[in-house]
Amino acid sequence: MTYSSMAKGELCAVRPESKCCQLAEAYGLLLCSKLLSDGHNSYSTDNKKIATLIGETAAAVCGVYADVLTLPKNSSGGSVGNRFVVKMPNAEQKKIMCAAFAGGNGGILEKECCINSFLRGAFLVCGTVTEPKKDYHLEFLAGSERRSDILFGAMERVGIRSHKLCRNERWVIYVKDADGIINLMTRMGAVYAANHMEQTREIRDCRNNANRRVNCDQANIDRTLSASEQQCAAIRKLIDGGGMEAIPPELREIARLRLENPEMSLRELSESLSEPISRSGVNHRLKKLMELAE
Repeated sequence: MTYSSMAKGELCAVRPESKCCQLAEAYGLLLCSKLLSDGHNSYSTDNKKIATLIGETAAAVCGVYADVLTLPKNSSGGSVGNRFVVKMPNAEQKKIMCAAFAGGNGGILEKECCINSFLRGAFLVCGTVTEPKKDYHLEFLAGSERRSDILFGAMERVGIRSHKLCRNERWVIYVKDADGIINLMTRMGAVYAANHMEQTREIRDCRNNANRRVNCDQANIDRTLSASEQQCAAIRKLIDGGGMEAIPPELREIARLRLENPEMSLRELSESLSEPISRSGVNHRLKKLMELAE
């Protein structure tokens, strides 16, 4: 089962108690399944629970008894299982259903609780969410620009930052940040799915922080070794030119330490001197050696 399917299974079990929220959820289901649109008299899905929910909601809220059909998938394409189709019985029943929402979304989506119910219904029929181990991405395939405007406005009213995009002539509303997705999932009622994402994010953050520390440590090691190679080359050049006596007395100890311990950091070198000095003091002496070699 995918993460998106898990979330939808949880949402199918959420039942709004108040009449206003029942109407808002029905509006989300029927608007985004296109059953309220001209020329669309059916909605098809692989999810039996969603098809059943649409049929039951249409009956309970609108008094319309849509047919819920089970059809086998086309086996020639390699797919297996069934498709579940919600079908309006006739034009008269569709008019009755549309009349239930004649007031428009303005009156239906006045309360915050109603917006949450509307978004739940919309997500069930046209939404998807990516497995959080891979990415943070939730989207509604709104289809028409009008539906995308309604979804965008609803999320904006409850403080969820979303984006609109026209992809292949179909409008999409999407949320890319984990906080926004967790907030939206919680509002819709997918609490378990939201907690799963929160826990997954914490694990990802821990791993990313650990990787950053490892990468930072490795970068520091690389820089130390690169500088050490240049310093050792300068010291050898001085010795080749006149032996250790060619190096000023005050620089001889640090020169010997560096040649013997090319992997040491400046702090480790400073602590190894007979009379320890600061890191900046060690760095200053090594620079002097390189200047002399040049």
